[in-house]
Amino acid sequence: MTIQRLPLAIHTNVADLLDQLRVAQIAAFGDGASFLRRERKGRFYWYVRSRQERGERAERYLGPETPELIATIEAAKAAKVVADGRRRIVRALRGAGLHAPDERSARILRALSTAGAFRLRAVLVGTVAFQTYGALLGFILPFQAVRTTDLDIAQDYGVSVALDDGLDSSLFEVLRGADPAFAPVPKLDSSKSATYRTPDGYAVDVLTTSRGDGDAETSRLAALDTDATPLRFLDFLLRDPVDAAILHDDGILVRVPAPARFAVHKLIVSRRRDQGDPKRRKDMEQAQALIHALTQDDPFALREAYAEARERGETWRKLLDEAVSLLPETAKAALEV
Repeated sequence: MTIQRLPLAIHTNVADLLDQLRVAQIAAFGDGASFLRRERKGRFYWYVRSRQERGERAERYLGPETPELIATIEAAKAAKVVADGRRRIVRALRGAGLHAPDERSARILRALSTAGAFRLRAVLVGTVAFQTYGALLGFILPFQAVRTTDLDIAQDYGVSVALDDGLDSSLFEVLRGADPAFAPVPKLDSSKSATYRTPDGYAVDVLTTSRGDGDAETSRLAALDTDATPLRFLDFLLRDPVDAAILHDDGILVRVPAPARFAVHKLIVSRRRDQGDPKRRKDMEQAQALIHALTQDDPFALREAYAEARERGETWRKLLDEAVSLLPETAKAALEV
């Protein structure tokens, strides 16, 4: 597989766009917002308190303390957010050949981001997440691997329970704000739904981490106010997610899995799909493209993710061995520790 590396200037533009989007997210809380540092179980977390409207929460969760978050808060205090500059960067990145989602997906992601879903540690997974990796890694990814007609949103169950913050309205209501045609798809228990679909078939699936063999059909994600489908192997994918930019309008800040974890996870899930499932081939295409890019961009992260997955047990090793046997020799070699 051949993928095109982009000039360093494009990579620099992506980093600049992400920095601006992080500042804009915090600056959106408005003039007069105050920032609060709280300690929980030996770790520090940051919150923002803005002018409170009726029915709104007094404080909002920003994240665990990192040097990057502190710098972003300081920048947000002084920033006058200029969306036009971001639009120019987005147009340049798209002009360089980087992928962007369809209009409806972008509109939904904008609604989720504005509502605070990604600030609350929801993670965009699936093909729309894959579309962001070209910008993050500095490559133009193969077109056939980025086409999709759905959206997958995930949140770690333990994170959702532990957060002392949440959406002001349910995830379903946020989706309806982006497209009133959305309706819940009921599970066996008709009062529960982890999928929301429009009449023409566009679907948003909500996923969460498995808590063992006794998983119920759905788990309730308190922070997002929605049911979610528990999936095995998802905890591996959701560990240490990264910021990414959706290249639409002035950019949309989202969270996606680390690229190396995404590649290894795709190898695993490809073997769990039915033989005739077209997603099986796309899983392998996406994994192979990321392996090729990461071999040049961050081979150590790729090998560490692969080694960690193999250490998780016999089932993991069996699925990985089956998938890796189908890769070209160069991709196989890239995974060796």
